[in-house]
Amino acid sequence: MSDSWEIAAWRFEMISPLVDDKLTEAEKRRILSDRTRKSVQWPCSSPKRPIGRSTLFRWMKDYREKGFLGLMPKVRKDKGLARTDRSEQVNYALGLLYEEPGRSLTQLMIYLELEFGELSMSRSTLSRDLRAHPAFLGILQRRKAAGKKLRDLYETDQPHEIWQMDAKGPFSVMLTDGQTIRVHVLSILDDFSRYILAAIIAQAENIQAAVRVFRLAASKWGIALRMQFDRASAYDSEVFRTGLAFLGVHRNWVKSRNPEAQGKIEAYHRSLKRWFVKELPNQEVVDIHHLEALLQATIALVYNRHHHREIKMTPEQALARRLSTRRVGAEQLAQAFKIAVQAKSHPKTGQVNLPNGLFRVPTRFAGKECDFRYDPVNTDQALLIIDDAHQIPLEPFTKKHPFDFQKTEEKRGTGQLQKLSSCADDILNGQAAKLNFTSLFLNQL
Repeated sequence: MSDSWEIAAWRFEMISPLVDDKLTEAEKRRILSDRTRKSVQWPCSSPKRPIGRSTLFRWMKDYREKGFLGLMPKVRKDKGLARTDRSEQVNYALGLLYEEPGRSLTQLMIYLELEFGELSMSRSTLSRDLRAHPAFLGILQRRKAAGKKLRDLYETDQPHEIWQMDAKGPFSVMLTDGQTIRVHVLSILDDFSRYILAAIIAQAENIQAAVRVFRLAASKWGIALRMQFDRASAYDSEVFRTGLAFLGVHRNWVKSRNPEAQGKIEAYHRSLKRWFVKELPNQEVVDIHHLEALLQATIALVYNRHHHREIKMTPEQALARRLSTRRVGAEQLAQAFKIAVQAKSHPKTGQVNLPNGLFRVPTRFAGKECDFRYDPVNTDQALLIIDDAHQIPLEPFTKKHPFDFQKTEEKRGTGQLQKLSSCADDILNGQAAKLNFTSLFLNQL
């Protein structure tokens, strides 16, 4: 394991060009893009991986405030040991829970302060100590029978600190042509204002839909500091998590099969069911594009403008059109969620079959197994990876019909034999035309 000085020196090496006043802002942006795109060897980790934008900014802030010593890894002085003996307070709290398993952390903190005076521990410390105690299993069993669970309440102070993301569905929609389709609604909600930043109609809750709705929100509002979503395969996939890390967006860990942790967006889903899904049987829907237009109108004119009882105003008023301070460019947003894959192209045509479609590689790579990156949303975007610094955009490969091309005049040589050949062609073509005319005349008779 590397020591603290070695780690600090490596961190300084990574940020030294970014804190150099002699470099222009354009040069610093280019270096920052390279740092977040290329994989590097970390001093305390065996696999190579890029450095996140938020990590680089945190190191730069520590260096400007504390100098080189600010780059050293922080070590807890207590080595993780409890600073005070909290066993008496924890035992008293356990007794309160055995008396009434449905008591919340807020109640426990108040009752403990009444018994012991001002407490030196926080709500999270009390919750952690209770869960670590062997007697807490009995409380869980009693609480399970009552259908309740001890929970904390979280709420951000500013817009775009946390975005919640989830899907509603599937539900069936009858189109005007008699066809029935099953669709999902994927939405991104701002934790502070409850404003719906983006929502789409998708036929499946998959990685393509998740990336599409995130790009839609990020291109309009910027990116959040943190994202929160359930453990569905689309959101918990390596592709989506790696894309968020590339953009410097942290992910809140959420236990699987725990919808209460997504309380705000679950409440939005109940409103969506009441104001949109239940209205669809009374509405003529032409196609899926018409359905999405109806969804956007419902969110913009009904949900985002309704008076929210918790925040005492509408989500639109709470957000007040405030953008995130963390903006990303369209190119960086497009690169974030591209999926890496290995494939071998056809040696004759250069055709390579990627999950998002067929593409053609340059001639020198035909028949070779290469590394590719493709876009899960756009079927016409893929890259051939040479190394970390060189990538070749690929063109889509289309199969042509045998008679779609126009025959061009072949180049012919000169000489006496060529004259004989041209003369023979003219004679044969004239005889064929004469035979066709004779056959037509006889048929008319």
